[in-house]
Amino acid sequence: MAADQLNIDIPPEHQASFKAFTQATQEKELLTRPESLESRDLCDGLSDPSTLLRFLVARQFDPDGALRQFQEACEFHEKKHILRLYDLVDIADFEQARQIYPHWTGRRDKKGLPICMLDLDHLDRDALARWETTRKSAPWAYSQSGTVEPPNPDMLQLASVYQDNLIRFILPLCSMMTDRPDPSVPVTNSIYVVDASNLGLKQAWSLRFFAQEISWLLSTCYPETIQRVFVDPYTAEKIVVLPDLEVLPTLREYIDDTNIPTKFGGEFQFTHGMLPDLDDNIHQLLDLDSSKFLPPGPLKWIQDSGGRLTVLAVGSNGGSERSDKIATLDQIGQ
Repeated sequence: MAADQLNIDIPPEHQASFKAFTQATQEKELLTRPESLESRDLCDGLSDPSTLLRFLVARQFDPDGALRQFQEACEFHEKKHILRLYDLVDIADFEQARQIYPHWTGRRDKKGLPICMLDLDHLDRDALARWETTRKSAPWAYSQSGTVEPPNPDMLQLASVYQDNLIRFILPLCSMMTDRPDPSVPVTNSIYVVDASNLGLKQAWSLRFFAQEISWLLSTCYPETIQRVFVDPYTAEKIVVLPDLEVLPTLREYIDDTNIPTKFGGEFQFTHGMLPDLDDNIHQLLDLDSSKFLPPGPLKWIQDSGGRLTVLAVGSNGGSERSDKIATLDQIGQ
């Protein structure tokens, strides 16, 4: 069962708002399957009820405000060719994005939410210089005739493709897991653990444009995908400040020791930029081979000819488009 077939948790007093918002998006034809989406692709994370609810919550259950924001996000995806780029992005570019944005560890918190990590030490001068280059480059445009050369996306395109991996693959995967307090409710957001312990004033100042650009993208196109951010030791809205002595005790309230990185006192051997190291239950669900790591590049859910959910590794390598089956689920929960 796909994530958009599960229950969504709407407070009774806001059900009318959700109904009005859903009707408005249908009237605007915003729920029509995008032409650039392959017929086998699932729409989870793009236009399913859980996604609509995220936009509605972001606008404090104002249907008109949610409609405007959802329409802006859809137009951004269309204008920037994000769905086609997701299938064609160079895997090396995608992995470069993993180095500078919060990335999924392959682990979850006690509620079943994916845990994303970022060590700000790695956002140094060289990393920001490479990011600035993509920020100033011209956006990539998809050609119907196809292209031999790998796409050359601009900063927002690459960041959006990277974030789409969260909403299209990671959140639906976590929603399928039944080893959480309420498996009937889809997982729609994540938690961030950010190590800013060595962040100095000079580096913080140099990060201002980076933070502004990414904040706009997340708040506009991916609202309410972050439930909580743990930062050592800086603060902002939705962020929990953790002085050194409080890091491990606080993280333990939300995360089991096996999923807390060793640098914070836990047992998880995490290194910055690593591929997702799946927890035992996710590894068992996907029935992977001996490796517990997911492959590099973007992943997505498709429905095969037999109606089974399949994890597909996409993207391109040197101009050659990838379409590798990683796992197939005959039935969720088995």
